[in-house]
Amino acid sequence: MADYDKFSKQYSDSMGENGDEVHNTQIDPYIYKIVADVKGKVICDLGCGNGYMARYFYKNGAEVYASDVSKELISIAKEKSIGLNIQYRVHSAEDLSTYKDKTFDVVVMNMSIHYIKDINRLFSGVSRILKDKGIFAFSTSHFFRPHYPYSEWVLGEVEDKETLFIKVTKYLEHKESNIFSSWDNKTMMKIYTRTLSDFVNNLSNNNLYTFKIFEPEPINSGQAFSKELQKTHHIPTYIIIGAIKLKDDIISQ
Repeated sequence: MADYDKFSKQYSDSMGENGDEVHNTQIDPYIYKIVADVKGKVICDLGCGNGYMARYFYKNGAEVYASDVSKELISIAKEKSIGLNIQYRVHSAEDLSTYKDKTFDVVVMNMSIHYIKDINRLFSGVSRILKDKGIFAFSTSHFFRPHYPYSEWVLGEVEDKETLFIKVTKYLEHKESNIFSSWDNKTMMKIYTRTLSDFVNNLSNNNLYTFKIFEPEPINSGQAFSKELQKTHHIPTYIIIGAIKLKDDIISQ
């Protein structure tokens, strides 16, 4: 989002060269598992931020194109990538017109898809620029963990034992929410909450078929509660999805 221009340095500093702790433990390893060996592949990193993942792919032998709607983040990414032949561009993930058909072996979108208003347009573009049997890997907040007030921690009992829960409401409601950025605590940002079926069905409508889903064990969950209670909580914070592009009509409707 262009809103990231307002706190691009704070965001980039928090990510560093390898991502922050949450990305390192609960998100990025699963993106890398889905993508697998990148040597010799052509990769498109949409919503690349400061480019740390694009640099990872490049240093492991890929040809890399990376983009973000934030001009400031792309400027930072270029500065961090001096000497590396990564093609950085400024554009929205919903507008992939700058790329030719069937260009990429892999498209990655790490923790940015929840900013996209029209996911069908996004998936249509991703499908067009992917080669046949190309891979699309993306991550987002778990569907059972929408932003407050639609989910919150609650304390209850199971078999007469205190247990920590996440209370979820309005899961089936498609929502556009305004939240404050956690990097400057003042910039208002729009996010879009969807269901798992929204993603899977819109993917398949664009010949992108889900083949892998990861729901990592959360860390540092429910910090306001005791360590013992935290151990009772087993609802993932993030979900990582891998889809493969197959030829038109290869799977019957």
